[in-house]
Amino acid sequence: MGRSSEEAAQTRKTIVAAAADHIRRTGIAEASLADIMAAAGLTHGGFYRHFRNKEQLVAEAISAAGTHTIETITRAMAKGGFDAAVDAYLAKSHRDARTPICPFAAVGSDMARSASEVKAAGADVLERLLGNLGDGEARPATRADAIAAFATMIGAMILARIASGTSLSDEVLESAKDHLHRSAIGNGPRRKRK
Repeated sequence: MGRSSEEAAQTRKTIVAAAADHIRRTGIAEASLADIMAAAGLTHGGFYRHFRNKEQLVAEAISAAGTHTIETITRAMAKGGFDAAVDAYLAKSHRDARTPICPFAAVGSDMARSASEVKAAGADVLERLLGNLGDGEARPATRADAIAAFATMIGAMILARIASGTSLSDEVLESAKDHLHRSAIGNGPRRKRK
């Protein structure tokens, strides 16, 4: 790859990273191309040298943010199994972060209302995340358990962020962690299913 091709690839990567952060802070609809390009330290005019449209950029940003979430969960699972992944995801630091790690907790409802390219990127991240959540020891027993666990984690994070600054917010995080640790999903004592 020539120098200009390398520079273009690095510029594209910079734009995607800036978009991933900006979108998770502001939402998809509220994120303007001018603001994203400014966050990347570039002018708006250069956008179309790298992307077809905003949907392409958003899809790539969702994929990049999702990959970061998967890496975070995978590292936690490597250290302490499923319960450690739950604790890392439902951490107060994740709730309080200006830019949430997880794109689903940050802009999940925006993704659901987005163009097919963005939805496809979100579905791909979800598939990869569920696969990683089920890897290793002390993992969810079934794919259905992994889906239920991650849905609980996302929902708890959204509710905790809504109630941030209140004791309810902490209660939501702790209740979800406790539930997942005790359930047949985590590596705590197994409950009998009815």
